Amino acid sequence: MGITIKDLAELANVSKGTVSRVINRAPGVSEETRKRILKLIKELDYQPNISAQGLAAKRSYNIGIIIPHTGNYSMSSSYWPTLLTAVNEQAIMRGYNLLLSTARSENDVESAYKMILKGRRVDGLIIGADQFGERQLAELVVKDFPFVLVGKAPHHSYYYVDVDNRGGAEQMTEYLIKQGHRNIVFLAGPQKYPYVQDRVKGYKQAMTEAGLSRVQVFYCVYDIREAKEKSKEILRAEPETTAIFGASPELVWGVIKAAQEERINIPNDLTLVSFDDHPLYEVFSPEITVVNQPIHELGKLAVEQLFSIMKGKLPKENRVILPTEIIVRGSCRATGQ
Repeated sequence: MGITIKDLAELANVSKGTVSRVINRAPGVSEETRKRILKLIKELDYQPNISAQGLAAKRSYNIGIIIPHTGNYSMSSSYWPTLLTAVNEQAIMRGYNLLLSTARSENDVESAYKMILKGRRVDGLIIGADQFGERQLAELVVKDFPFVLVGKAPHHSYYYVDVDNRGGAEQMTEYLIKQGHRNIVFLAGPQKYPYVQDRVKGYKQAMTEAGLSRVQVFYCVYDIREAKEKSKEILRAEPETTAIFGASPELVWGVIKAAQEERINIPNDLTLVSFDDHPLYEVFSPEITVVNQPIHELGKLAVEQLFSIMKGKLPKENRVILPTEIIVRGSCRATGQ
């Protein structure tokens, strides 16, 4: 067990309160006593208990991140682990711990809020906006609790960071059109999410501007088996489809399974692209073309905003939208080739 404040106080022949004031740079200690205690701290390599310091300053030195999905779903995706890693790195750099809270079920996101807010164990929150509701917003605003959203919520315009979902979907659809594709299906995620709606708008905008009236949007939950069955329905009902734009890796894997079972070759018979990258995409054959999100940068900016708010300073920007980029790989083929 390491040296404690009590040990330091006894060695310096002062009270524990005096040692605590020196550690926290508080007034009320003579310069001679301060120097003596600081010398002891250096010689004994004393490491302050950051939790105890937080209690004294009414801070926990913890920030929380709420992922509005179950832990099983969140950790099996590529998005949330990447974001979590970025947020944790930034928290550690600032001397903070990170507490994670996930939902008990997809229909019980409220549990994630209750768990992490209980006893005010965190000084601020980073929240996935997927299922952020008015009830949660009201509670945080009434309590004057610092928070930043990752993603946009329809009824919230305080502080958030997000990617250009609409622009990314529009850019990818334009790319497919330039490759000669006219029958492009957009396989979207659940319609209730604002970012899904933005991606659908981007797809439709590109199709409309190209004068293509055959706009085909199909919504599907993020489940490989359901995506496979939905893709089979699409491929059977729309045999003229030359490209499918899947809005997440889970949906793309469903398309791949469906194509295999229907004996459809990618990319010779069907071009396949994805919104969001995944480490496995580069080991697939063919490798998958993607709209890449700057997820790590998203997490970094969310922490920067949160710490500004926690210090009582307004962030330079309260709404930050990051651009996406297209990474072209082997799953695309121009029509007629």
